Amino acid sequence: MAEALPEEAWAEERCVGVGDRHGQEEEPLEAAVICPICLKEYDAEFRRPLLLSSCGHTFCRSCVKNLVCDKATIVCPCCRHEYKDAEVDNFPVNFSIQILASSTKNQQKMKLPSAHECQDHGVRVAFWCRSCEVPACGECLFDGHPRPTHAICKINDVIKEVKTRAEELVKESREETAGLLGDLLSRVVRGISDLQEAGHILQESGRLRRIAQDSKTLSSITRAFESAKSVKQRVQALRNCEEADVSERPVVVALSETGGLSKVKVEEKGIHIYSLRPSSTAYTVAIKMSVLLECVSKDHPEVFLDLRAGERPLGRVYITLWGHMRRAQQFMALCLGTYGRPYYYYRFDGVSGRGEPGEYVRGGDYSGKKGLGGEALMDNLEWGGAWAKKMEAGQVCGVGGDDERKFGALFAICLRENPDSFFRAPFGMVTSGLEVLEVACRHQPFNLVRVSDCGVCV
Repeated sequence: MAEALPEEAWAEERCVGVGDRHGQEEEPLEAAVICPICLKEYDAEFRRPLLLSSCGHTFCRSCVKNLVCDKATIVCPCCRHEYKDAEVDNFPVNFSIQILASSTKNQQKMKLPSAHECQDHGVRVAFWCRSCEVPACGECLFDGHPRPTHAICKINDVIKEVKTRAEELVKESREETAGLLGDLLSRVVRGISDLQEAGHILQESGRLRRIAQDSKTLSSITRAFESAKSVKQRVQALRNCEEADVSERPVVVALSETGGLSKVKVEEKGIHIYSLRPSSTAYTVAIKMSVLLECVSKDHPEVFLDLRAGERPLGRVYITLWGHMRRAQQFMALCLGTYGRPYYYYRFDGVSGRGEPGEYVRGGDYSGKKGLGGEALMDNLEWGGAWAKKMEAGQVCGVGGDDERKFGALFAICLRENPDSFFRAPFGMVTSGLEVLEVACRHQPFNLVRVSDCGVCV
């Protein structure tokens, strides 16, 4: 009977390459892409090569997971180095080995079975062993993963679970980033504001010092004294991080790919990106619009319309859009002006069914043709059929179907519900400011009501 190997020899035996164990039958390159524990090739999915960061040895993720013992400790089988409180997913991937393994597989593509086939049995991989965290075919289950000691499920179920979790993580990251962006932007704007205020105070202090030195009358020195007290108050406000009286506030803009600029403001409901303006607008800080738009909700983007009747501000309307619809995407683009045409500064066209169920206001003629313009900027806009819904107060609906492209950018906003009538293509809902539209409807003459500004919220 062969003698039992001492612990050190066992570790060395387990961790040598395949070529060492079998009389150099394998090439060194092939041995490098094989896990020394399970003797299976690394891949980019279930057997990712993980690097034990302190000792530098590499094993596949499945084997590293099996190394975890009591108190979440992992002992390297090569050098016996201990990793306490170890989390398998915290070990870095050895990308050099992973890329090498991928390259080796590509070179042997004609020799290997399909990625959907079991490499051991040559049949379809349709199952997943939750206990071992490995894919398996039917024969694998019979040989090495018997139930009930192993938890087995369909591999398609695992794919769905991982996909759902990935989407959740992306959504959480987007929401957290949008919040952080708002905080950081507020701090940047405030920091620039304080910097400008400090500069103004220094300039004013120098001016007052010269006045005080040159003053020869009681009235002139009194005025200088009062101005000096005011400057001292501004210094104290700046020290206490209070809102100082700054003559010129910093201007933050979003810079589009076409060179247009949009005002960016941090307001109560978050970051507001206003409609594009000419590139001659002066600004202090510029941020790429594409960066900001990445933080806008894809499923339910929110836009705003500021209304004015003549010179009288009426208020703001917030609209949540149904992002999966092309009409909603077109509406958001028209609020920003990213397609070259904005709703900014154009009038509402009229009121239909005033005072009746289903009353709504009409707008969106960016061409300024009194409701006879506003050509669609996108093709295949939704209309009728499954898109139709009963009229509800606050609904935002498209105007004109496929055969009326010239009205495709027009929209209607319902003020009073009418369960007996339908909108053919609603694509959003007013979430705040419906009362602003009701006030606008009562204004005489109505043709003075216009969109004084618009944009998108982050």
